[in-house]
Formats: sequence, structure tokens, C-alpha cells
Amino acid sequence: MSGQNTEKQILAMVLLLVLAVASLGAYTWFDNGRRTEARSEILSKDAARAAFTFSQNCRECHGNDGRGTESDGSLVGPALNTPNNTYAFLIGNQGQLDALKNEYRYTIACGRNGTPMPPWSIDQGGSLDSFKIDNLVTLITTNAGNAWELAVEHAVHADEVSIENLKLAYEGAKANLEASGWFADLEAATGAVERSESADRTLLALRDALAAAEQAEEELDEAQDALAAYEKEYTALVLAAETIRTSEDAAAIAAARDTLSAASAEQQDVAVNRAWLKVANNYVSALDDLETAEERFAAGLPVPTPATQVTSNTCGQVSADMSVELGDWLSSHTGAS
Repeated sequence: MSGQNTEKQILAMVLLLVLAVASLGAYTWFDNGRRTEARSEILSKDAARAAFTFSQNCRECHGNDGRGTESDGSLVGPALNTPNNTYAFLIGNQGQLDALKNEYRYTIACGRNGTPMPPWSIDQGGSLDSFKIDNLVTLITTNAGNAWELAVEHAVHADEVSIENLKLAYEGAKANLEASGWFADLEAATGAVERSESADRTLLALRDALAAAEQAEEELDEAQDALAAYEKEYTALVLAAETIRTSEDAAAIAAARDTLSAASAEQQDVAVNRAWLKVANNYVSALDDLETAEERFAAGLPVPTPATQVTSNTCGQVSADMSVELGDWLSSHTGAS
């Protein structure tokens, strides 16, 4: 009888041990799953934040979807949304992923000499802190939560708002032109300005004095100041001439007439023609800006046009080969990984 009890006790202990091992395995599997899920959620949130940052700062060069020159030749930035950039993350190659992150973190922070890529780090005069830069790196190297699609949504919304604002600007410029009675002929307006300026002897004398000072490299500041002071008078006269032709405010028109009548006949003629050129130019520019924006939007391109300024002297870069500079930068940024 005691033998049977012993066997039962052993069996019970074995069963309990099996259950304990199974429970531990289940807990470990469940806990790892929770950690993986939590990690995935963090990456998705970081990438989602980066999608907005990208749409506000980067898409002019790299495109709304991050495909850069691969999607359109008018863009100047290389493709960021590529399988090569997410491959290390997808296969779990942490070493390769870390190296890629460091390269992109450095490039975003410091820009690239000899290219339109500017430094974005606040330390280098940019507008992004390290948190936003890290989020952008996450977007590029993981595309967690398909965040590139979110970047496109942000871009489309921003461009829709921009186009509406451009429409308002165009309507305002058109209304001013129509109210003025002038016409949008920039060549004619420019010619009228040049002819009227040739009758303003004071203006011509000041311009000649500046040209002589530049050639002689003497008293240049004095000549510049004198011309600037005279041109400042024209600022008020042009505004007065524009107000008279475009405003519906009787008091404003009366004040403008007083301002204009106090000037010489030659100055009045110049001011009126400059006002015509200003109103016509505003209309032509507003129309061109709107048409260009609508064309780019229809083509799926960013409404803002790509940057053209070339970066130089950033983060100690001395050449297009950034290997040495990257190593130096990493050594001074112990938080980089």
C-alpha cells in the first residue's frame, strides 16, 4: 500500500514539474511577444512622428513619398524610401542596422558638403533636435507602421492648404490690378519706369556718384547711403500712387494724394510707373506661383520647389567622402548608436 502511495506521489510531482516547465515556457513566450509588440509600437510611433517632420522639412528634395530622384528627375535628393534601407531591420542584422543608422543620423545632422543637403541639427544651425533626427532615422531604416504612407498624407494636406492660400493671393493681386486700371504687361511697365527715371536728375546723379565711388573704391558707403535715402522717399510715393489707384478708402486716398502732390512732377511720374510695375508684377507672380503649384500637385510632386543652395563647411567635412568625418562625429556623440 505504501508503495502505491509513493508511486502516486512521484507521478504527481512529475506532473507538477511538467506543468511548471510548461507554464514557464508559456510565460516566456508570452512575455517575449509582449516585448516585441511593445517595441513595434514604439517604432511605429517614432516613425509616425517622423512622417510629419519629413513632410515639413525634407520632401522638397526627397519627394512626398521619400523616393527622391528615383520617382522624378526634378527632385534633387536621393531616394530614402528604398528596400535597401530597411533590409537590415527586416532580417534582424543589428550590426548592419546600427551602421546604417549612424550614417543617416550623421547625414541629417551635418548635411553633405557639395550637395543641397543642409545640416539639420540645431548644433549646426538647423531646426531639428536629436529626438526628431532619431525619429527620421527610424522612418528611413524601418518604415515601421508603413509610415511613408502617412508622410504622403501629410504632404498632400499641406499642399492643399498651400494651394488655397495661393488662390487667395492670386485673387487679391487680380482684384488690385483690375481696380488700378493698369494691365499686366511687365515689359511695358518696365519701359515706362525707365523712361520716367531718366527725367529725375537727382536720381541719375546719385546713381552716377555711386558708380564712380565703386570704380574708385572711395567714399562708397557715403554714396550708397545717399542713394538709399533718396530711394526711401520713393517707397512712400509708390505706396501713395498704388493706394490712389486701388483703394476704396476715401481717407486713405486723400492722404495718398497729399503725399504724392508734395513731390516733384518728375518724382510723381516715376512713382506712378513704379506702382504700375509693382501691381502688374504681383499679379503675374501670383498667377505663376498658383499655376506652378497646381501642376506640381497634379503630378504628385511637392508644391515647394527643391533647394538649390549648396552646403559647405559643415561638421568639419572636407570632401564628398564622409568616412573620416563620420568617424570623428561619432566619437564626439557618445549617444549615437
